[in-house]
Amino acid sequence: MSEAAKLPENVPGRYHTTEECDGCAYCAAVAPDNFEFHKPTNTYYVAKQPVDREEEELVLEAKEDCPLDAIRSEDEVVEAELQEDDHGNNRG
Repeated sequence: MSEAAKLPENVPGRYHTTEECDGCAYCAAVAPDNFEFHKPTNTYYVAKQPVDREEEELVLEAKEDCPLDAIRSEDEVVEAELQEDDHGNNRG
């Protein structure tokens, strides 16, 4: 399965939300300083990357508990791409 598209409203950095977001607002309830609502698409996006340990922990909590797994980290994206490459090479 291919990676869900990153929403264009996300600020650059380690975390982002994807098109899988359905606007449930869980992330904004957990980390209100980091997530904002984009009304035209009914989605949340990372408006501010975490700047300290407390924000990092809140964003990680939102990511881990997101009901649709719509919050991703760059580490996961790189890992998924490597796994796809490995699977392709093993079968080819």
